[in-house]
Amino acid sequence: MRKLLVLAMSLAMFCTACSTAWVSALDSILAAAAPALINILQIAAVAKGQPVNASLATKINADVTVIKTLATDFAKASSGSAPGVCQQLEAAVNTYQADQQIVLQTAQVSNANTQTKITLLAGLVASTVDAITSLIPSCQNAALSQGVRAQAAPYNVSSFTSRYNSVLVTYTGNAAVDAVTPTLKLYRHSKFVRTVTFGRIQ
Repeated sequence: MRKLLVLAMSLAMFCTACSTAWVSALDSILAAAAPALINILQIAAVAKGQPVNASLATKINADVTVIKTLATDFAKASSGSAPGVCQQLEAAVNTYQADQQIVLQTAQVSNANTQTKITLLAGLVASTVDAITSLIPSCQNAALSQGVRAQAAPYNVSSFTSRYNSVLVTYTGNAAVDAVTPTLKLYRHSKFVRTVTFGRIQ
C-alpha cells in the first residue's frame, strides 16, 4: 500500500511539473515576441515621421497579459473547468494573431528597403504563434493532454532573437530608421547581466 501511495504521489508531482513546463516556455516566447512586434510599430513610425501607434502597442501588451494569465489558469484548472479555460486561451491567442496582422497592415512605408525589413521581421514574429499554439494542450480532453503536449521540443527563443536582431540592423538607406534600429535589439538577459559579463551574455 505504501509503495502505491509513493508511486501515486510521484506521478502527481511529475504531471504537475509537465503541466507547468509549457507555461514557462510560452512565457519565454511571448517575452521576446511582444517587444519584437511593438518594435515594428516603432520602425514604421520613424520611417513615416509619425508618433508610434500607442493604442496598438498597448493592445499587444494587453493580449500578452491575457494569454499568460489564461495559460497559468489552465495549467491549474480542474478537469471540469480545463476545457472552458482552454477555449478562452485559444481565443486569446487568436486575438493576438489578429492584432499581429493589424500591425503589418499599419506598418506600410514608402521606402522599399524598410518595408522589406518590416515584412521579414513580421514573418519572424508570426512564426512564434505556431510555437505558442503547439505548446497549448488540446481543448479536447484538455485535462488528460496537458502533460503529453509538454513533451514537444521547445521553441528556440535564442535563435529567434538572433535572427530578429540580424534583420533588425540591416541597412535600409533611411537614415532615421538605420539610426533607431540598433537601439531596438532584443535581449534575453537583463541590462545588469549584460553589463557584468561585459556583453558576452546577451
